[in-house]
Amino acid sequence: MAFSLREALTKNYQRWIAKNNPPRDQITLNRKNIFIVPTRNGLLFIFTSGLVFIAAINYAVSLAFALAFLMVSIFILSILHSFNNLNQLTLSSSSTQDVFCAEEACFRVQLSRSPKRRHESLELNFPNSSASPTMNSTTSYTDLAARDTEEVGVFTLATKRGEFKAPRLRVLTRFPLGLCRAWSVVDLNLHCLVYPRPVPFSMNQFDSGASGGSDTAISREGSEDFYGLRDYVPGDSLRQVAWKSVARGQGMQLKQFVDYVDNKIWLDWDMFYGFNVEERLSRLCYCVIQLSKTGNVYGMRIPGGEYPPATGPDHRKKLLRALARFGAE
Repeated sequence: MAFSLREALTKNYQRWIAKNNPPRDQITLNRKNIFIVPTRNGLLFIFTSGLVFIAAINYAVSLAFALAFLMVSIFILSILHSFNNLNQLTLSSSSTQDVFCAEEACFRVQLSRSPKRRHESLELNFPNSSASPTMNSTTSYTDLAARDTEEVGVFTLATKRGEFKAPRLRVLTRFPLGLCRAWSVVDLNLHCLVYPRPVPFSMNQFDSGASGGSDTAISREGSEDFYGLRDYVPGDSLRQVAWKSVARGQGMQLKQFVDYVDNKIWLDWDMFYGFNVEERLSRLCYCVIQLSKTGNVYGMRIPGGEYPPATGPDHRKKLLRALARFGAE
């Protein structure tokens, strides 16, 4: 029963936040979107001040009354300072790099302030976001006192391939005494693209057609293109003798011809027959990463798209983005 009530309250809260804080690329915090509640220490502080006040009434001690009123005044001032620490703070979305599935996505958020204000002990995170095993926390800490602007990276785990929209961002502070917690939840319309998770496997099938160098073709003996001259060996065909060289007194030499064999590699969807969609995408992703390191010219064919062979960082990014968006409407 208690769990159902809590779940219902959470849903209503999320619905209210979504209605009153629509997505936008920049937002300035004010009294309409800043919330304040006492922390555990704050509740203990209030309880202690109440005990002091009751003791002052029972024993009629003037100093006890003064202490109780002082504690209440400190708590009220803590509320005001906590609010002002977030008030007029401007948050803007910044560019975000693409990541692979199961990696930490770093969303860049730019904080800015007016010259007359200072914002200290700020915490930024995505509520209920999960962290990778290599990170203990997804909360980022910063201050906005010495500089007018500050760019902060806020992390969350990318668990699904495709377009990833970040959850609502929470900005929180317990400044100055830790008695009150002031926070705001905003939607900065943060997005990034999540590539398939690469799955390593043996790529021996590509070795025969890859030179691994800067050449884009390999050659074999043939009859199409002139390659050069070599010394005559008894038994060679006289039709390939370079008679002009013989006439110039350079001896018997043979003309060599070669056929150039294209070493461009094609990655094809049907190369991984028997695997499901995500498994195929993961293996194609691994192929793209490995081939981009060798300098080979490679292309890709997947249902709904064909990408001609090329090389370079832009080509690599184009193919990875195509794999990330595969099947998206």
